[in-house]
Amino acid sequence: MQLELNLATQPFGRRRLFWVTAGAAAIMLLGIAAELVTVYVQNREPAPRFVREEAALRSQLRALQAEEADLKRKFTEPANEEVLERSLFLNELLYRKGISWTRTFSDLELVFPPRVRVEQIRPQVTPDNDVLLEMTVGAETRPDFIDLLKVLEESEIFGTPNVRASSPPTEQDPVFKYSLLVRYEQQL
Repeated sequence: MQLELNLATQPFGRRRLFWVTAGAAAIMLLGIAAELVTVYVQNREPAPRFVREEAALRSQLRALQAEEADLKRKFTEPANEEVLERSLFLNELLYRKGISWTRTFSDLELVFPPRVRVEQIRPQVTPDNDVLLEMTVGAETRPDFIDLLKVLEESEIFGTPNVRASSPPTEQDPVFKYSLLVRYEQQL
């Protein structure tokens, strides 16, 4: 049996590989840092072309803002305000006329259950140009109306219905009446 005994005060170690690797890594990191500093210094100031483009865009924006303020001032003059209100009213009427009644009833016919009928319908156009149908419908039974709600919710052209009011059957009118509002996706 042989014992290994090292009597040296500082035994020999393999540190050379560590120092060579650490030195190479430090030199690479120093090179990368120098490159980053160089790129930063070169790009610290914006390119003159971009400065000119920004100045041109800012002056164009100021001109458009001045023109907008001038047009707003002209529209708020009493003589022009009446014309503006009239043109907005006429535009809304023309937009409403663009709603096809034939297509609306055809779409409703596809989704309405057999024992539910439309008693009153009124289209509305929102400021976002969405079409809402305000309807009063009559159903023979409540489950028939619930079937209508389910079909409207599942339909691609109608949105989720919002039931506004309901009334029970009477002697003169033996149907349940419901008032509802539903979004309609008719392309205008």
